[in-house]
Amino acid sequence: MRQNNLMEAILGELSQTRFNKIECISKTGSTNSDLVLRALELPDGFILVSDHQTDGRGRLGRQWEAPPSKNLLFSVLLHPNWPIERHQLVTPALALATVETLERLGLRATVKWPNDVMVEREGEKKIAGILADYVQQENPVLVVGMGLNVTWPYEQDSAPPNSTSLKACGIERDRFELLVEILKNFDKKLDEISSEKGTTTFRQTYTVKSSTLGNQVKVEKSDGDIVGKAVDVGEDGSLIIENENGTTFITAGDVIHLRKL
Repeated sequence: MRQNNLMEAILGELSQTRFNKIECISKTGSTNSDLVLRALELPDGFILVSDHQTDGRGRLGRQWEAPPSKNLLFSVLLHPNWPIERHQLVTPALALATVETLERLGLRATVKWPNDVMVEREGEKKIAGILADYVQQENPVLVVGMGLNVTWPYEQDSAPPNSTSLKACGIERDRFELLVEILKNFDKKLDEISSEKGTTTFRQTYTVKSSTLGNQVKVEKSDGDIVGKAVDVGEDGSLIIENENGTTFITAGDVIHLRKL
């Protein structure tokens, strides 16, 4: 009964957004994978939250597993009403929504292209990761999920390098309060993506909050690495790299910051 009341309270807080149905489970492999499998049956704005993920995925198939009930792990299902070339903006939209939430908590937060949220804590540390899946069908569906480190890792916890949590930053917050704030922000970002001039205004916001732009970077790709200066992002969310060979538009890859220029 307590969980039902909690879910009702969350939906009440989100009543003015597109997020209209929520399910909370104790354990799963991946909330993204679960929603992809159910894409045909679920409405726009469906939220799936899990206390524990055993097969959480990062970029390039990396595993990312936190202890149960420590972090915020969720995915949402979307029926996009914007042009197909804007689909790639959904991941940075959730990243920016998270950055805004963290900034209200007093943290200096940025987006590391393409899908990591970073905070300043003795250097740049990862506090959240985002992954999107595209389901191609008659009415395409997007599933976007995030893991936000709330109370793990902390102090001597064994965790991926250069990662941190809200608790490690001295901030104590309820996971579900964070979920509500992030999704309220995310809903506004999705409205922006849908608007006529959405790509322009969205790009302006993103460039201000990017920790990647202005850096000499290495982009690890399956067909070969690219090294150069990250100079801009395109209206489709692509990363624009300049080097002695000219300008390259990157739509997918793993970015390593080499140094600030």
